[in-house]
Amino acid sequence: TTARQDVLSSAGLRDANPFEFGAGHIVPNSAVDPGLVYDVSDDEYDALACGVASPAVSSERCDALATAGYSFDAADMNQPAISVADLVNTRTVQRRVTNVSDNSGVYAASIVAPQDVAVTVVPSSLSLGPGESASFDVTMTFLGGGPLDLWRFGSLTWTSEDQDVYSPIAVKPASILAPAQITTSGGTGTFSFPVEFGYSGAYTPRVHGLNPATIWDPDGPSGDPDGITFVDNDPTKTFSFRDTNGVTQHPIPVAAGQLYVRFSLFDALTDGDDDLDMYVYYCGADGLSCRQIGQSGGPTSEEEFNVFRPAAGWYAVLVHGFETDEVAGGPGANYQLLAWSMGEVDDVGNMSANGPAFVSPGTTADVTVDFSGLLSNTIYLGAISHVTPDGSAGLTIIRIGN
Repeated sequence: TTARQDVLSSAGLRDANPFEFGAGHIVPNSAVDPGLVYDVSDDEYDALACGVASPAVSSERCDALATAGYSFDAADMNQPAISVADLVNTRTVQRRVTNVSDNSGVYAASIVAPQDVAVTVVPSSLSLGPGESASFDVTMTFLGGGPLDLWRFGSLTWTSEDQDVYSPIAVKPASILAPAQITTSGGTGTFSFPVEFGYSGAYTPRVHGLNPATIWDPDGPSGDPDGITFVDNDPTKTFSFRDTNGVTQHPIPVAAGQLYVRFSLFDALTDGDDDLDMYVYYCGADGLSCRQIGQSGGPTSEEEFNVFRPAAGWYAVLVHGFETDEVAGGPGANYQLLAWSMGEVDDVGNMSANGPAFVSPGTTADVTVDFSGLLSNTIYLGAISHVTPDGSAGLTIIRIGN
C-alpha cells in the first residue's frame, strides 16, 4: 500500500501495469509506517480455499464458514488489491482496514477509475483512532464502451495528512458470466442456470457431449467393466516420473479438435482409505517427449485435472501411491482412473440447451438444459459453450452421474 507506481516494463519501453508489478515498487521508509493495513484472518484464507475446492479444507469446515457468513469468492478476500474478472454489470466488494499508526487519522478515498467503469466507495471518508478498524464497500459498474474481455486498470487511495494508502484495481468487463460447472444426477432430466450478459447481440448456447467416462488401464481403455488398476504404496512419499515403486503410468491419446479433457480419481473408486496423487504430462505426438503440465495432490484420493483446448497427442497420467492402507491384501491400492474428452463439435444427441436468441447489457436470462438416455452406473461429462457474435465467450461444464 506504500509502493510507488512509476515502474517501466522489463524492456523499459513503456509503463508497466499491475499484472507486471503488483502494487508497485517497494518504498521501505514508507512501509515502516503505512497508516492503514488490510488484515486477513485464518477464517478468510479457509473460505478462499473452500471457493477453489481445495481438499485441504473439509466440507464441514466450509459449511461452518458459510453459516458464519464468509464469502468464498476470491474477489472478496481482504487484500489491498481489488480484482473482478467478469464484470457484466455491477459488482460490489467489501474491504476492511485497520489503523496501525500511533495517531488518529481521517482518510479520504480518491479513485482513478478503469476506462468505462464507474467506481464508488461507501463511506468515502474514514476516521480511525489507533488500532481501530472500519469496513467499506467498493462498487464497480460497467458503463459500456471499448472492447470486452480485456483487463482495465485503476486505483483506490486512502489519503490522510500523513499517509497515502494505495490499492490497485483490475477489472475485466465481460461478455457473459455463467457458472463454471453444473453437477446433477439421473438418466433423464431438466435443469436451468442463469447467465448474465454484458453485450448487445445474438446469443447461442452450444452443446458438447454428454460423453461417458472412459476407465483407463495402463495399457489403454479398460476391457474390464470394473477397470481396476493397482499402485504400490510408496514408503518414501517421493514422486518422480517413473512406472514402478509406487507410481503407475497411464498413457492416454487425445485426438485433434478437442475442447476439453478431464482426468479424475475418486475416494469411492479406491479399495480403502488411500491417499493417491495424480500427475499429468503432455508427451507430444510420438509419446516420447514428456513434460509436466499439472498435478492434483490433496490429502485424499479425490483428484482432478482439466485441460482446456488440449493439444493433440499423448498424455501420461501418473498415479502416485503417496499413502495407502492395507485393505485388499496388503499395502498398495486398487483404483479406477476415469477420463473424459469432448470435441469442439461434439453434439451426441443426449443433451440440448435453449436460451435467449438476443441479449442486452446488464440482463440475466436462464439457459435450460434437457438430457436423456444416460446409462446407469456412469458419470457423464459435457459442456455448454456460450457463443456471442465474437465467438465463444465462456464454458459451463455439465457433470451428470446416473
